[in-house]
Amino acid sequence: MQLKSRLKVILAEHDMSQKDLAEATGLTTRLISEIVNNKIKMYPKEALEKIMTALNVKDIGELFTTIEKTDN
Repeated sequence: MQLKSRLKVILAEHDMSQKDLAEATGLTTRLISEIVNNKIKMYPKEALEKIMTALNVKDIGELFTTIEKTDN
């Protein structure tokens, strides 16, 4: 199993850009981009908390989905 970020979808639902979220959370646009594009291996707890607060997400499960890991 592998976690996949749903942040791109959630940002679209909130009509927000990655830059808007970075400004709202105080996080870097690079970190937001890495989360959106699933380029990050470890998610900083404080960053996730800030994102959840800014997007009014109550359950961390809303930020991620699980997918079967493929060995390509």
